Amino acid sequence: MRRRFSMSGTAIMYDTTVVPSKKEIAQAWTGYVDLQGSYRLVDTVDGEVGVEVLISKDREGRLLQIPFSYRSAEINPEQTLSTLEHGVLGKRWVTNALGDPVAVREFIRTILTGDDGAARSDGVKGYLDIKGSGDAESVDLQDVKLTEVTRQRAIGSVTINGERKQFSLRLPQLLKNFRETAAGHTATTLRIVATHPEKDDVELLVAEFNWME
Repeated sequence: MRRRFSMSGTAIMYDTTVVPSKKEIAQAWTGYVDLQGSYRLVDTVDGEVGVEVLISKDREGRLLQIPFSYRSAEINPEQTLSTLEHGVLGKRWVTNALGDPVAVREFIRTILTGDDGAARSDGVKGYLDIKGSGDAESVDLQDVKLTEVTRQRAIGSVTINGERKQFSLRLPQLLKNFRETAAGHTATTLRIVATHPEKDDVELLVAEFNWME
């Protein structure tokens, strides 16, 4: 049975410990980390995969994204960043979210439907209040296959509403005003944006998406 996706849902939070800490895992992957918070998406199909993007400041005070997914079993050793021991859920595999088909599906869904980030069960607001730019009432996304993965980009294919299509998803590590991205680069129409938490007049480019056919 196929499911229709809509609304971002609620991420279940636990008052417990994780070892090693998320900061330690992020430091091992990216180097210097000054964590500010995070935003989350949820697995809208099975509820099994956690999706969290940590937000850090670099040494110059700029905001950076560090995308994680959390699973009960490893899916791809090449994209595994670490394991951790969760006080409630037990052993979890931490993965580069752009190398996790479920996380990629949820980013695509959020963009295409104009959804926002997941709420948290503990009531704490995400560090970024993200919003997709699409206007689809719902989309049927099936069978994400990834052919190229980096720290900032996932290229692959997905079946959307019964049609197989190629895509490119980019999560820039450095968060910038989407109107002031790199020279010669124009942000795509399909994207996720968020207001800068310290500068109300700055809208950050969080993710951008392209169909490749």
